[in-house]
Amino acid sequence: MRWLVIYLLLIAIIWLFVTNRMWRRGLLAFATIVFGVFMLIFTLTQREIEADIKTADRFSEVRRQETVTFTAVKKTDIAIGQTSLTNPNRTVFDSAGRERVEPDLFRWQLQTMLTNRSTEFTVASVTLRVTLFSCPVFYDVEQADVDPGKLNANCTVIGTRTVGFDPLDLKPSGSYQGDQIVTFPNQPEPRNPRYWIEVQTVTAKRGE
Repeated sequence: MRWLVIYLLLIAIIWLFVTNRMWRRGLLAFATIVFGVFMLIFTLTQREIEADIKTADRFSEVRRQETVTFTAVKKTDIAIGQTSLTNPNRTVFDSAGRERVEPDLFRWQLQTMLTNRSTEFTVASVTLRVTLFSCPVFYDVEQADVDPGKLNANCTVIGTRTVGFDPLDLKPSGSYQGDQIVTFPNQPEPRNPRYWIEVQTVTAKRGE
């Protein structure tokens, strides 16, 4: 019964389309509107799909860049070479007004050699963690021979801070001589000082 109704309805529509000019024009106009709406929806959908694809591509590129930046070079890929942490001199005047030069015990000049062991990636920045110790007078281990475990056992930490070298352009297998004046917040006067330096963070970019 349902198919009979559909069949008769189709016959009626075709008959009206052939015999009735107004019906024919109306049907053509309706078909044109439906087609136009369909094409508009299709075009908007395609644009949304293309925009989503471009967004996904940009997101993937950002993720790839972040992966290179934060994971391509490890802290162990940065070698800390010859290093010194010394007090720069300052000029002071005594009670008689005489001028003299003495070390500034609360300012430090950090000089260090950094080497990029990576053969593929350029180092974009390095952050060092510098720990300053005050040691007893009998502690006679040379700075070049200090061990962090023994330092902690025999000496007292009097200052810790981070020192950043950013931006860098340290090519694969290249070296960089860093030189900065640093201070340690709330640092007491050091006695027989020693220090320990380690790499805290490193970022990278692809070598060119």
